[in-house]
Amino acid sequence: MKVFMLENKFYHSLRSGICFAMPIKRILHTVIPLFVLSAILISCATQQHARQTEPHKQPESKPILIEHPERFFWEIKGSSGSVYILGTIHIADQSFYPLEKKVLRAFDRADQVVSELGGQPEIEAFLEKLQEFLVTQTHNDPHKNLLNILSETELAFLYELIGDDSVHRLALCNPWLLNTVLTQFLFYKIGFDVQSGIDMHLIARAKDKTILPLDTADEQLAVLSYGTFEDQLAILKDTIHSLQNINESSEKLYKLRELYLTNNRKELTALLTDMLMEVPASFSEKQIQQYTDALLTNRNRIWAQKCAEYVQAGGTTFIFAGVAHFLGDSSVFSIMRQQGTLE
Repeated sequence: MKVFMLENKFYHSLRSGICFAMPIKRILHTVIPLFVLSAILISCATQQHARQTEPHKQPESKPILIEHPERFFWEIKGSSGSVYILGTIHIADQSFYPLEKKVLRAFDRADQVVSELGGQPEIEAFLEKLQEFLVTQTHNDPHKNLLNILSETELAFLYELIGDDSVHRLALCNPWLLNTVLTQFLFYKIGFDVQSGIDMHLIARAKDKTILPLDTADEQLAVLSYGTFEDQLAILKDTIHSLQNINESSEKLYKLRELYLTNNRKELTALLTDMLMEVPASFSEKQIQQYTDALLTNRNRIWAQKCAEYVQAGGTTFIFAGVAHFLGDSSVFSIMRQQGTLE
């Protein structure tokens, strides 16, 4: 199995799970550096004349990053506020619970809460936009009909997995759509699901509290449907292969779970990095970079700016989003340091 594509599924499971928790039939019809200006005008009288000093800038210390002992829990602490960040797993099982008390206390007491998608109203709005978007994702080109592209072995496997009718209808859509449906079957067979994921758990806990989104609906859709037809087809074939080799796929997800639950930041970072290095054979180095940028890096730049703004605004903000965004050389924290907004 190309484990990069498993990583892709792992990151996108929240979006795809929300989309395809509904029946298939219905689915088809991211501190600018702060400086304090100290302008103290001093009049110094002498026997000859009076002189006034020039104003001068006294830079305020940068926010610092605190790594709390709880699982993948950080705090960006500024002079007037803090941003708490929980790196989440979008798909999970009951072994992830209960969440640590300090995490939940920070969540409950936060002045504002932020997630990748926002709260329930934003999710519902996203689903509406998705329904409109799906209309543009179907085609009548026989050269793009998946029934004419996938192998007999792949089709036979899909017929048995999701049924003839579903395969025939999804075959008329761009490959990312079928890939998203199959991803849910993969997680289901392994024993993970989105509704047990940390993101959905916290959205439910928030109840009527407003949750702001890090991404726009358009940004989410762009990531979900990323790539050319050929790119999506390569990803789809890897997903089919993952389902056909469920034991290997299970081992990867179980390892991710183990490293997350033991708060092993070093090894999880290494594992995710290795995953990003394995892609479909058809992907060039340029394609790999473009995909990684679209999936993580470009979004992390936007999120880094938002984190800086939240710190600058003061008060307490609680962010929960996919843990991969906060690990490695292109993490939100690394980008904030590059931008000079974090010590």
